[in-house]
Amino acid sequence: MRLQTILSGLSTIPLFLASPLSLDSLSAHGRSSPALKARSSNNTFSYCPSQPADEFYQRSIFTDFVNTLYGEKNVTKAFETFIAIDLIEHDPFDAQGRAANEAKLSAIIPYASFEVLRHSFDADVGFIHVRVDESPEPIALADIYRMDGTCIVEHWDVTQARPANATNPIAMF
Repeated sequence: MRLQTILSGLSTIPLFLASPLSLDSLSAHGRSSPALKARSSNNTFSYCPSQPADEFYQRSIFTDFVNTLYGEKNVTKAFETFIAIDLIEHDPFDAQGRAANEAKLSAIIPYASFEVLRHSFDADVGFIHVRVDESPEPIALADIYRMDGTCIVEHWDVTQARPANATNPIAMF
């Protein structure tokens, strides 16, 4: 395990040397993520446009995204930092692209009552299982994201309401 961590860290040296990153960007954000952060055109930090990243760094970036969007409920920061401008959205009721989805979620997430039950990341796909407190019954939500390098480029979601005739009281959570 230790050798894998060392090799993973060494593999980022070419990325660091070849990318337009600044050391002040790393210190400005502390050590919350081992991933490297690039400066975007509006002088904020962003992982998009995408740069090469191994699964270790993608997992770290995804965890930061989950904490920002679902924990802090900071939709603007989450989208500007982690989401590609040309986000591929698979929800049949949502528009394509980052701007439309950021606008929609900015009107929902800060005011919603929910709990992230679990999240995971494997290969280039991350998921979040969320309990959304709705009246009269909670709803289960699964958000699935695909990353390309350092940037989230694709999103799916699945929701499930507890049916009136449910026989298993813990089935969804």
